[in-house]
Amino acid sequence: MMKTSTLATRLEQDVRELCLPEGRIVGTPGHAVAEAWVARRLGEIDCQPYCGDSFALPYHRDGKDFTNFAGVIPGEDRSLPPVLIGAHYDSFIPHPCADDNGAAVAITLAVGEAVAGSGGLERDLIVAIFDAEEPPHFQMATMGSNRFYEDQLDGRGVHFALISDLVGHDVSLPASALGGLAAKAAAPIAPLTFATGVESHPELPGIMGGLQVPDGMKLVATLNDYVGDMSDHGAFRRNGVPYLFLSCGHWEHYHRPTDTPDRLNYQKMAAIARYAESVCRAAAAATLPEFPAQEDTLDFERATWKKALGVLRKPLAKALGVSGFDSREDIDRAASMLQRLGL
Repeated sequence: MMKTSTLATRLEQDVRELCLPEGRIVGTPGHAVAEAWVARRLGEIDCQPYCGDSFALPYHRDGKDFTNFAGVIPGEDRSLPPVLIGAHYDSFIPHPCADDNGAAVAITLAVGEAVAGSGGLERDLIVAIFDAEEPPHFQMATMGSNRFYEDQLDGRGVHFALISDLVGHDVSLPASALGGLAAKAAAPIAPLTFATGVESHPELPGIMGGLQVPDGMKLVATLNDYVGDMSDHGAFRRNGVPYLFLSCGHWEHYHRPTDTPDRLNYQKMAAIARYAESVCRAAAAATLPEFPAQEDTLDFERATWKKALGVLRKPLAKALGVSGFDSREDIDRAASMLQRLGL
């Protein structure tokens, strides 16, 4: 992947080109502009169409027209189930919605471009840009990732899926909740990036534990049960596909006109893109046999909390009303409190 400063500039350019003032609500002129942009960018990063001769995968549901997009970076053995990296491109309101979800689209394209530039993985990489994730389509039959999995996926299925949403902003917590810790906590908390889905396969804790987290982000692994299927990873989780979902959580500009490109941290996004690429590479090389039940990932979660928070670990635990981040009970309570604080 390109050097960090160049990558950050490329990510910002993509966000600014996609996240125009009129937004990308399904069925609007802004959505049509976004469709053309996604198709163009998939071609520019050297994808091949996933199916047929076009990146566009249109579908019609409930009297409306929608379009998913999917390209593929050919891998060494094209008969194997591919890895998929994906994000949704529609917006909830007629405004830029840069963090939701232009940032994740830009990161997804960057990973695809890096993999293509290196000659591919052991298996194909699908670069999927989904339609209709936002309400009123969220978790409905019209949702793009649902339609992709159920109607557009080829017979090879998916080996592993990496989905991201809300990955462009710095994490912050209300000063009222942190008291005197607020000023000291701001900088260490900002790079936090949450990952759910490590529990989706028993091999994933070991795979992810062997990866270096780039400077500019701090990884915290949590259970998907804490937040639920808040994005396109739900289609893969429900169908037993090993997955990882990356997010920086909610913030004050979520679903607001103020979610604009100038508020994002492109250096952090560059770090997340590097991490996402390394996850895709490691997953592509791994054997992920069928497994009977959800994995207990407490040890891995505990390790990520410890590394990400460092010296802030004890004072933050106190602020959240827990003794630490070592037991399932404490992590459960901490996650619940963080959600109540707006994450």
